[in-house]
Amino acid sequence: MCRGDDPSEYEKVSLMASGSHDDEHKHDADADADADADADADADADTRTPPPPTRGLSTRQVAYLICGICIGIITSKCYLNDRDSPGIESNSAADKVSATTHCHCTKDGWGDDVDSDVASYCKDKSRKQCPPISKFVKGYKVKGDISWMLDFAIIGSAKCGTSFLLRYLGNSTETLMPPFEVCKMSKDRPDEMANLYYNVSLVSGKYRNPVSKEGGEEEEAAAEGLEMSPRIHTGLKCPKELATEKGLTNYAKYFPKMKYIVTMRHPISWFQSFYNYRVYGNGQLPPPKELIGSCVENSPYICSKRCAVKTHTQNVCTDRAKFHHQLSRFGKTPMDTREENDLLRHDMDIVPSHGKIFLMDIGQLFPSEKASKHLARDLTKFLGLQHQLTNLEDVVPDSSKYVDKERRKYFIRICDAEHKELRKVLLDIGREAYVWIRDYFIKSPDVVVSSRDDF
Repeated sequence: MCRGDDPSEYEKVSLMASGSHDDEHKHDADADADADADADADADADTRTPPPPTRGLSTRQVAYLICGICIGIITSKCYLNDRDSPGIESNSAADKVSATTHCHCTKDGWGDDVDSDVASYCKDKSRKQCPPISKFVKGYKVKGDISWMLDFAIIGSAKCGTSFLLRYLGNSTETLMPPFEVCKMSKDRPDEMANLYYNVSLVSGKYRNPVSKEGGEEEEAAAEGLEMSPRIHTGLKCPKELATEKGLTNYAKYFPKMKYIVTMRHPISWFQSFYNYRVYGNGQLPPPKELIGSCVENSPYICSKRCAVKTHTQNVCTDRAKFHHQLSRFGKTPMDTREENDLLRHDMDIVPSHGKIFLMDIGQLFPSEKASKHLARDLTKFLGLQHQLTNLEDVVPDSSKYVDKERRKYFIRICDAEHKELRKVLLDIGREAYVWIRDYFIKSPDVVVSSRDDF
């Protein structure tokens, strides 16, 4: 809460822990531990304009820079030539699927070449038991059922703890996740998603023949003399899927029973955190008051690709803090009364989903918070893991973040008087989100909340 603001207004948004915004809000440890690149960063990379250096580059620095660029180009070509068809992480992921992998052209540790492992795995299996990728993808088209390749997705908004969750869940021996953001659905590329997960999912023993009506998976495996493999749960992180036009639609089509983990936070602390994150990495943004409204002109969605051409906001805007609008797209509430519809005045598509949703606030990532008490247990149950996730530990803020004073000069303190209008807009958004989530969304049997009474 900012000094001088009406405390009662913040109390009405208590569901999304408001806390104090005058201090360095503790949730900007945010798993500021949460280095959410938001994957827009990929699309916006060409717009990044870091502050100019204070002095010219030396000859040696120029030489290092040229060498680095050349190595990057060679590595990127090698990565792309494999058509995004990776397999197993060279260390922990390999252990999880009990395979030996020799990775080449890796991207942050997620192997790109496990052809030898697939060949070994499929050596004594029939084509029916071990189908080639061509059964599922041809060119840019998905022609088969790829839903078996992926189990869950962390799709909470940027700066809401998604990077922390990626690392936390990735430590389980029963989960397998790329250590980078995967936003193929937003870019309308399910074929790339299939290529990305095919090898690792196949070698993990996730593929099963179509189950007959008479028996289940275990019966079919026994009839064919097969042993059931240990259950590996594959997942991903993309903190923008709910806010893009294509993301949720593609998940519903290709992964209809997907489980979603959605994180959120108070709109005011979210805006300050995301704005400062963007200006530090990408250079100056428009003044905050010019970011009141939509991120993309005449569109209810955020930009998913070619953002440098489409928008100057870098997807920072007050409309993106309308987490209830994004959540409503799952179609988990009736939306048949004036009272509810008044809280959901938006033009985003509703994409009814069969998947379940684990909803959480960023404050639940901190063990000191009462609402975090049963988070590990409830996430374990939600994902269907056999062994409980480790208990949460206090997040140690990264002292190396935001140390460049030149880049910090565009930071905002949202409690400053000049941002009063912005705070009012965000507070109104938070109030409506609080009411809709409390009175409608979490009443759905498909929505799971840990420590509901303290949420």
